[in-house]
Amino acid sequence: MRALRVALLLPLPPMSYLPPLGEEGRAPLGLRVAVPWRGEVRVGVVVGEEEVRPGPGLRHAIAYLDQKPYLREEEIRFAEEAARYLFAPLGQVLADFLPPFPELKHRVRLYPGADPKVLPPGLEGLLDWQEAKGFDPKLLDLLREAGVLEEEVAFKEGKRVLLPLKEDHPDPELSRALRRLREMGHAESLAAWARATGLGVRRLKRLLEEGYVGYGPPPEARGEEGGVEPLFLPERPERLNGGRFSERLRLLKGLLARGSHLVLFPEVSLLLRFLAFFPEARAYHGGLSLGEREALFKDPGGVVFATYGGLFLPFTPDSLVVVEEGSESYKLASGTRAFVPPLAELRARLLGIPLTYLSLVPSVEVLDRPGLTFPVPKPRVMLLDLKREKGYPFTGRALALLKQVEEKGRQAVVLAARKGYSALLLCGDCGYKPTCPNCALSLRYHREGRDRLLCHQCGHQEPPPLLCPECGSPLLEPKGPGLEWLTQELRRHLALPVLRYAKEGKDDLKPLLEGKPGVVVGTTALLRGPSLPELALVLLPYADGFLYDSDFRAAERYHRLLWALTELRPGRRPLILLQTYTPDHPAHEGLLEGSVEAFPWAEKVLREALHYPPKVRMVKLEVSHRQEERALEAAFALKEALKGVAREEEVLGPAPAPVPRVKGVFVYHLLLRGSTERLQEMLARLDRRRFKLDPDPHRFVGLLED
Repeated sequence: MRALRVALLLPLPPMSYLPPLGEEGRAPLGLRVAVPWRGEVRVGVVVGEEEVRPGPGLRHAIAYLDQKPYLREEEIRFAEEAARYLFAPLGQVLADFLPPFPELKHRVRLYPGADPKVLPPGLEGLLDWQEAKGFDPKLLDLLREAGVLEEEVAFKEGKRVLLPLKEDHPDPELSRALRRLREMGHAESLAAWARATGLGVRRLKRLLEEGYVGYGPPPEARGEEGGVEPLFLPERPERLNGGRFSERLRLLKGLLARGSHLVLFPEVSLLLRFLAFFPEARAYHGGLSLGEREALFKDPGGVVFATYGGLFLPFTPDSLVVVEEGSESYKLASGTRAFVPPLAELRARLLGIPLTYLSLVPSVEVLDRPGLTFPVPKPRVMLLDLKREKGYPFTGRALALLKQVEEKGRQAVVLAARKGYSALLLCGDCGYKPTCPNCALSLRYHREGRDRLLCHQCGHQEPPPLLCPECGSPLLEPKGPGLEWLTQELRRHLALPVLRYAKEGKDDLKPLLEGKPGVVVGTTALLRGPSLPELALVLLPYADGFLYDSDFRAAERYHRLLWALTELRPGRRPLILLQTYTPDHPAHEGLLEGSVEAFPWAEKVLREALHYPPKVRMVKLEVSHRQEERALEAAFALKEALKGVAREEEVLGPAPAPVPRVKGVFVYHLLLRGSTERLQEMLARLDRRRFKLDPDPHRFVGLLED
């Protein structure tokens, strides 16, 4: 008997279902299908077929939901290979990368001719077609199993908007309304269009009735600024680095000159920044509506600018380009916890198409690829050694440079390593610092609104003590300046407007975007914000706050941040001013040399000596428990289970996580190193229910927000 292998968008392997009744002869591979699952109706994708023996536990799928395959055989094979690479169930891979499916339209009734007595009390309405939503799913499932329930399942139609179909109308007012609609691009409804034109809904409805406007899917987002001149290369390299932003735009234009292409971006803000220069490109990202994503998924092609979900678009482009492959925004925070660039390489290899990495700074992982590095304008950098300079949180020389910005009517950016007022309160006599009762972290000090100590992980808060609870000293001092402290100090020393820009709150930057002088204090959200036209100074009051982190990629991440700061104002070279305790750090030396590759090569040599990625793969196993002894016991049990299969150098730990307790839970880590095949062998010996797996760890302290 033929059965379908259906992958639900759940952390499960594919499950077996019989084909929908009456659909036994259809080729189902890649179709979406509605199936019964635990008393509900779920949507999955048919990823294969198999021969099975008839049995009472095997159920029929309800209905196919597509006329043609939603995923091709190529995407299904890629999903299976990605699942093996990520050590994850196929359903979880699809859940992470496919867009949300449209809502189901589901009607049910008792099969004509079936005895109405089989209906439980309260379900008499099922003699006629009814919306399934109003009935208990478990009762419906009982009728489904009994074979007396008839069902109609389909996707609800996606969002439709008003679009202009003709140019002019004999009525001048209606003709003006048509011009306004063309300017808007589309209208969400007649009411929205009426508000924009000042005409009544009834008058505009006439245009709809006469065929001057119609309903259709929202138009795709496309670039508006106009194209750039392509820069062609004699051969297509595997990586392109360096150069000005405008040069990288031209290089990308040359790569995309002919044919269809898929370009991946780490985040929407960078995608939109590039899209403005590529009017021919189509956008695909999570900021679009479900209908827009569904429409592009059903008809991909041409040049597509996408975030990570674009890897599953069902088409074969002529090439794949990964922009800023080292960005941590490519890392999925949950689900498979995939890091996207290795999957892009897998996708390109399976499709047999070339892959190019395009970035200002190359990641350590791609340095060995043959490519080109273009010269960069040498940054203007000044390092202030905090072991020698006076003044805190701004040294005297830093304040003097800020005063120059003020005198010349220019603009400055001050980058804060953390939110709040300060990282902690510290007793000057005994060294006591208030800590969170639930997490192994110091409480952050916040002054705005009302004085409070706050844990940024679990939300615990309490008032700051007036005296040290340990020794009674009044010398409780804030340490580690945050956004509030830096803002307060700048307003005390400067007459310039001081604005703030962070994920949690953004001041209106319009005056500065018009060229007026001012200072913006913000977090790394500034890197995704608008460019300030008169930017003259970029200051990191405590640069080491971005450098010290509990993972081996921290220095590379800091190096990438420094170079990103040089492009805050494309076309100009603002002064990069770093207050630091480590002025001789290799990342600083590379910046001073004007070399985007010097630090990554040195970092690669170090990692190879330590037997760290990219020399080998590394995965992280995480166990946790509210009792520390139980967490430690579980971690050592994992190591014990690996005896006989893992060599000593392949296992690191177990050890407490860099933040060993979060929200009352103790966390321990075990690291495994080796090839994908070796890791598969080791993980096969372990009970996957006993730990969380990160297949490509990029931050060992992913919980910390600042």
